[in-house]
Parts: sequence; C-alpha cells; structure tokens
Amino acid sequence: MFRRIGYTLAGLALALGVTAPVAAPVALAQSDAPLTLLVGYSAGGSADLAARIIAPEISARIGRTVIVENATGASGMIALQKLVYGAADGNTIYYGGFDTVAVPMTNAKVKVNWEADTIAIGRTTTTSMAMVVPAQSERKDMAALIAAAKAAPESVSYGSPGIGSAQHLLGEIIAQRAGVKMLHAPYRGGAQVTNDLLAGVLDSAVLTLSTALPLAKEGKIRVLAVSGTERAAQLPDVPTLSELPGLNGLSLPLWQGVFAKVGSKPDFVAALDKAIAEALATPTVQKRYADVGFTAAPLASAAFRTFVGQQAATYKGVIDSAKIVSE
Repeated sequence: MFRRIGYTLAGLALALGVTAPVAAPVALAQSDAPLTLLVGYSAGGSADLAARIIAPEISARIGRTVIVENATGASGMIALQKLVYGAADGNTIYYGGFDTVAVPMTNAKVKVNWEADTIAIGRTTTTSMAMVVPAQSERKDMAALIAAAKAAPESVSYGSPGIGSAQHLLGEIIAQRAGVKMLHAPYRGGAQVTNDLLAGVLDSAVLTLSTALPLAKEGKIRVLAVSGTERAAQLPDVPTLSELPGLNGLSLPLWQGVFAKVGSKPDFVAALDKAIAEALATPTVQKRYADVGFTAAPLASAAFRTFVGQQAATYKGVIDSAKIVSE
C-alpha cells in the first residue's frame, strides 16, 4: 500500500508551521526531480507524523519538492527494501529507526543489511518506551513488578505489539537484567495491547511514550519507568530504568533518522545532513516534535552511523540470547 504527499516551498510556512531559513535554499546537483521520503508505516502513525514534520523542512532547505510515501508492510521492510533495491540516483531516501536494524536480525527472509546497504544521513529524534501497568494495579513501581515476577515465574504478563518489536526486546532485557521470567504476550499492533491493558487482561505492557502519555494524563495507566537515557520531560517524576537497582545502565531509546541507498553521491548526503541539522535547531521544529512525544536529537552522518552500530550490538545481544525469531 502506497500513499504519497508532496511538500513544495510555496505555502509551507503557513500550512505546516515551517520555519524556513532566511537564506535561499541550496539546490542539490544530483537531480531536480522530486525527492521521495519513504516511510514504512501507515499515515497517522508515530513514524509517519515524525517524517511529515521533517519533510517540508528538508524541502525548504534543499530547493526540491519532498514527497512522503507510505510503503507499508512487513514491519517497515517494504519501504526499506524499496530503497535498497532501487537506484542510487538521489531521488529516494528512507525514514527509519529500530526496525531498520532489528527486523533483518529476527527475520531471515529480509535480505537487507543497514550497514552494507544504506548510508545513515542524520538522526532526527529520540523518544522513550514506557513500562506501564493499569491504573488499578497494586504494583506501584518497578520494584513491585519485578518482585511479583520473582515470586511466581511467568505469572506477570507484559504486552508488546509483536515478536521482535522494540517493546518485546525491552521486556526481555528487563527480565534478563532482573533475573526474572515474565510472560510475553505479543499482539499484532499497539492498539490491541492498549485495549487489553485497560481491560485488565494484561498485568503490564511496554508502550511508546507517545501512546502512554495521553493514557497517563487521563489516569488510565501508571507509568513505572521509561527507557531513555534521561527522564521524559512530560513525566519528570517517573524514573528511567537505568536509575533503578538491578537495572543500572539499562537504556534503550527509540530513535529515528534519514537513510539513503549506498552509492548515493557525497554532495547529496552532505546537503541532506546539513538541512536536517538546521531544521532540528529551530524552536518550532523542536516544539512540534515535543508535542507528539519526541525529542529533536540531531546527529550528523558519521556520528549517526556510530550510534546505530552501538544500538545494533545491543539488539543482537538480546535477540541471540532470547532466541527471538519473527516472520
């Protein structure tokens, strides 16, 4: 399934709240054609929302129309494979995160390697996952949840949107670090997880911060801890996992960024890297990301590649130890 929306320079500031630079945009020499930004998930989802914030900002700075295309399916792999198996002609880039790296590790049918097949252009955002329980749960903090799991192995369930998802990996890492066995309940999406959590079917769940925030504000769930390197600005009283005894140093942020096909010209990569950094430095873009639960977190190309490599090592460790296989 494909859905395309284009952004041009005219009218973007008024329609989308874009903070276009004063200086004239620098056109990319590689092509004058529209630039397609592939997103592996449907319109309205968190990845799509994040991509649509940065797309017009890139357009305003490079002097090219940017078209967001939702190539959905296979945990984001339809979009990634469309990039990798396409031409390195400077007309297509990809907006990805955790799945870009982890899905090929758990699904042998996906013949893509981010390190060999893509160029990491620039990181855009980070956010946390949240370990949550229903508001009526007697487990008031992570210590109580872990104590219950220790007292009766596999008696405490946690929901995730699927086998091999970032939420699944975080649950596995928590269990491994804490020395407990929790019962993983994989679903086909986050909405089903939330429904069963609120209905009391699940003892706990790992949700994205953007999903957890409105539920917490409505008093429907209790957030026990977040997975980022720092406390969430929206939940300053909720600890990070790394602050907790037995989980010290545990951090698994969700991240997103822009990739190009390997073989893309250096000037193309450099221009996009610069455009992304400039956009993320503006207060308007930072606020728009914060409003949907993200933190603007720019990393230039080389640093972004190093960061993704470090994350990949973490993913591989838990995938191998837990023998996680997805289809």
